[in-house]
Amino acid sequence: MNRNCLLPLVAEKQLPNCPATISMKRIQRILIFLLTLAPLVAAAEPKVLEVGEKPESVCRGFNGKLYVTIIGGEEPGDGGINVIEGDKVSEFCRGMNSPKGMAFVGGYLITADETIVWKVDSKGAISKLAEVDDFPNPVEFLNDVAASADGKGVYVTEMSHPKWMFNPQGERQLWPLDSPEAKPPMTGCVYKVGLDGAISLAVPAGDKRMPGPNGVTTSEIDGREILVMGDFFTGRIVSYDGEKFEILASGMRGADAVSVTADAIFVSSWTVGKVWRYDRKSAELKLLSEKFTTAADFFHDVGNKQLVVPDLMEGTVTFLPLD
Repeated sequence: MNRNCLLPLVAEKQLPNCPATISMKRIQRILIFLLTLAPLVAAAEPKVLEVGEKPESVCRGFNGKLYVTIIGGEEPGDGGINVIEGDKVSEFCRGMNSPKGMAFVGGYLITADETIVWKVDSKGAISKLAEVDDFPNPVEFLNDVAASADGKGVYVTEMSHPKWMFNPQGERQLWPLDSPEAKPPMTGCVYKVGLDGAISLAVPAGDKRMPGPNGVTTSEIDGREILVMGDFFTGRIVSYDGEKFEILASGMRGADAVSVTADAIFVSSWTVGKVWRYDRKSAELKLLSEKFTTAADFFHDVGNKQLVVPDLMEGTVTFLPLD
């Protein structure tokens, strides 16, 4: 089309070389249509970054940088931690087997690796903070990690081996909640592991509301530290105040990461690849994204109003904006 057709037009006046007469009403309709499209054009897709083989957990660590646990392949010792600096990803440390949840506390990165809890210093040197024989009860699948409020240790979920949760005929398919095939061992619990290596039981096993805890975080009520867990099998978000359990939300099976604010609970699902926001006042469950294959242990980046979500099977992290 000739450029003259884009100039301001007088109603019903034909411009030279234009293919047809354009009315002012038609121009107004076009402008209104374009304005309705503007928010859609402006809303960019979330940033996605490739970070390595099977990323599981993200947190901020040394110098405010983002660190991500990398499970890696099947070779013992090929797991570790990578560091993200802008769009650049580099290896920070290796020597672990299957590192999962991670937190930064007391100047160390602490990560759980099934039957080991690792401590990593600013140089990338790794050491065992706790291992299987240090725990008061048998452990099979140490999973998520959250820093304690006192800054002297971490909370670590013992999920129990998750094979009882899955139908072997499906891909990441959990048994129905009422399925007789799903027989929880009822050993799921939470330990507190101090930076000095001392271990104590923080949340006891045996409560039917929490047969398979995965994610863990802390909250506070009247100055008391409250633990909040995402139960992987049931999809319940359960709190424990040191004496009693309470179901805060439900309906998010495969619950992996959990983050709690005064107004909301954010949860990711490893099995269905979704991320939700649960409104604590209205009880509304809002789907934030379903574009993941395996949404794992995200980092709630409050200052930047985003969730940094690893997708284990895709080898990526996504920077998911929050309103």
